[in-house]
Amino acid sequence: MSQKPRKQAKTAAARAATKSSKHNVQARRLAQLKQKYGARGIDGLLRAQPHAALQHIEWCDAVDAQFTRQWLDFVYGGMTGRGVLDERTRCLILVGQFLVMNDEAQFAMHIRNALDHASAREVLEVILQATVYLGYPKIMPAVKVFTRIAKKLGRLKEITKSPLSIAGGGKRSLEAERASWGLSEQDFPRREELMRRFGWEGISTGLRLQPSHHHKTVEQLERVDPHFLKLWLDWIYAGMYVRGILDDKTRILCVIGELMVMGEFIQAENHIRNALTHGATPREVMEVVLQSTVYVGMPRFVRVVALLERIFKELGVFDQITRTMLPVSP
Repeated sequence: MSQKPRKQAKTAAARAATKSSKHNVQARRLAQLKQKYGARGIDGLLRAQPHAALQHIEWCDAVDAQFTRQWLDFVYGGMTGRGVLDERTRCLILVGQFLVMNDEAQFAMHIRNALDHASAREVLEVILQATVYLGYPKIMPAVKVFTRIAKKLGRLKEITKSPLSIAGGGKRSLEAERASWGLSEQDFPRREELMRRFGWEGISTGLRLQPSHHHKTVEQLERVDPHFLKLWLDWIYAGMYVRGILDDKTRILCVIGELMVMGEFIQAENHIRNALTHGATPREVMEVVLQSTVYVGMPRFVRVVALLERIFKELGVFDQITRTMLPVSP
């Protein structure tokens, strides 16, 4: 063996030994914390934050053990293990929420977690879809963070090897989509006229996704700025919302989580109704709100739970909440 390969082999062996030693030290430390705080919270932390569990707890353990115990029991012994949302959905929602919060360290950590449960394309799509609500200045640095992590993990090729067509999604048919609209012509008498003027693709998507209010927004924007209306329809409804990478249910649940962080309750009501229309159960929608208490606190949660109760009762689905309650832990 020549000198260079021998040196490379020694370097690789040294790195592996260092990594193994570090892993053993962390394992011993986590075992100590499990004895101190109980297995349920630490096991939940390891499940929810497998790549940064120790750093996630060390700061808190160093300053206030009682708070650490209460925090672990609520968050990792309780909330993250409720199982109402599958891990893919829960992790994707968190990516969007930490993007809104502009917390780069936590954002990067949740991208890493999400890549354990979702495709690289899906994780990136949560970020790109947030452009609609946050604007591109926040999205540009977020995509750079995602790219750095995906590249490090060898996952970036999932995206670069299968790029989306620049021309957009697949072939669409107006007649086929008419059956998906949740609004009659009587409820939207100018429908055909406005589709001819502004294009049917954006209006059709809105009538499918947001039957309760899309037509009202279209008519309002036509009154104040029809040029903007055309750009808006083409970008969001004929563009972003039909990319097909995330299913509508997942995408809307992510939006609800982001709106919780933003404190935007009018849009939250619209998207709560939309989520129910597109396959989310009342319990799943409520779970997005309940899980958000961990990251945005109680004031917003109290307001949105009241909103949820009103919507569910108006739609006659509140019994689905009462029938799916989780048992109270002993």
